[in-house]
Amino acid sequence: MANYCSNNVLFLGDPKTVDAIKEVFADIEHEQKRTHLYYLPDFVKDDKGYMLDISFDDQWITYESRWTPNLPLLIQFADHFKVEFISHFDEMVNGVYGEAVYHNGELKTIYRDAYEEENLAEDTELAGFRQEQKLMLEEAAKRDYNLNQR
Repeated sequence: MANYCSNNVLFLGDPKTVDAIKEVFADIEHEQKRTHLYYLPDFVKDDKGYMLDISFDDQWITYESRWTPNLPLLIQFADHFKVEFISHFDEMVNGVYGEAVYHNGELKTIYRDAYEEENLAEDTELAGFRQEQKLMLEEAAKRDYNLNQR
């Protein structure tokens, strides 16, 4: 049985567009439950983007993927709908977790090992990454996207 990766994604864009993305995620979950087969929308270019147990928490979308976060799939969503995203993920069986941002057409990721003795308070790379996420959220708020932060 595959290890599962827990994913949370926040799409940043026009509220109507983000609602449309959420509808697609809801359709994916509905179709998979109906057919008992993996399902992805037509605009997705490959079939490696498994998403299971999709749920919604305010503006965030939560789901499970196999082994690792499926960031290439999220990029296809972002490009198709012309939005950006922030993603948090963890695959705790192997102790791997991380975050990603897709901003101005560029994906940036940061991975950490939960089993390593790290002082996250002194992790300047992670702090810089979170600052970029904060700036993305502030920029989205200026555009009146009405976002709830996590």
